[in-house]
Amino acid sequence: MITIGLALPHYDGFFPNPGVTGSHRTRRALSYAQRAEQAGLHQLWVSDHLWLDVAPQDRRRSPDCWTLLAAIAATTRRIRLGSLVTPASLREPALLVHQIATVADFAGERLDIGLGAGWNAVEFAAAGRRFSAAADRLADVERTAALIRTELGPTAPPVWVGGKRSGILSVAARIADGWNLAWDPTPAGYWQRLARLNAAQPSAREAAPILRSVGLTTVIGTDEDDLHQRWTRLRRWVPGGHLDGLSFEAWRKRGLIGTPDEVHSRLTAWESLGVDHVVCALGMPFGLFDDEQIDLLAAAARRAGATTTAKPLTQEERYGTA
Repeated sequence: MITIGLALPHYDGFFPNPGVTGSHRTRRALSYAQRAEQAGLHQLWVSDHLWLDVAPQDRRRSPDCWTLLAAIAATTRRIRLGSLVTPASLREPALLVHQIATVADFAGERLDIGLGAGWNAVEFAAAGRRFSAAADRLADVERTAALIRTELGPTAPPVWVGGKRSGILSVAARIADGWNLAWDPTPAGYWQRLARLNAAQPSAREAAPILRSVGLTTVIGTDEDDLHQRWTRLRRWVPGGHLDGLSFEAWRKRGLIGTPDEVHSRLTAWESLGVDHVVCALGMPFGLFDDEQIDLLAAAARRAGATTTAKPLTQEERYGTA
């Protein structure tokens, strides 16, 4: 059964009110995490960057990924949560594993760890970290995953690896519990990369198949007119003018964009391709232009049979008391 996750909004101005920044941004992200849980979504995913540059001279900052995940874990009970994805080389490995272990204390079995090789040299420099050659960063992904499993032992959360290039696909094939491909792959593009993943997978892993997820831009309109109205609002809202020059018909071919019937059809198609989980970006990755989209997404998930499956924590599990 396919499950549905939300790319949680948490960058400056990535909310229906673009003026939400700083500490208000962090509190708003927590409120949307709770709303997503109440709506019945399966999972929340948090991006791990210091900032995103959406246009020249337009830098949008973010709360720290693992601090935010700790806060989400402490204020929710059922929904799964994870990073999408943490650049393995961006922190000292021992520090990262310590952060992960703390979040796991709050989240219990609800945590997933997404790892990647990282791509933003400027960000690495700002964090005081060396942006090494690709081969070294790929090796860091493997070393970090091994350290997580060693330090956290049999309770270690699942490790997901995100990416689409041959090097990271080879790493995922060797060490990952799950693999994510984002954003907005076509079915043909997904199959092409899946073939590379499978070709690199050791025969010893056949008994433990890798879970698969895709990240898809998602906008749901209640009907054709409503979808067109939401498109008009989204174009005005999206930072950096990234939808300027794109037609409505070209835009709606992306990801999970359409009426409820269209979204259901696309979810069914992805499930038939063997996708286990879909990460939905409501308008843009880690943004939200319209509060109602969370409820419309939850309704689409229920229609597809994709409901929350995370086990609630008992009070004793959560706080260590009876």
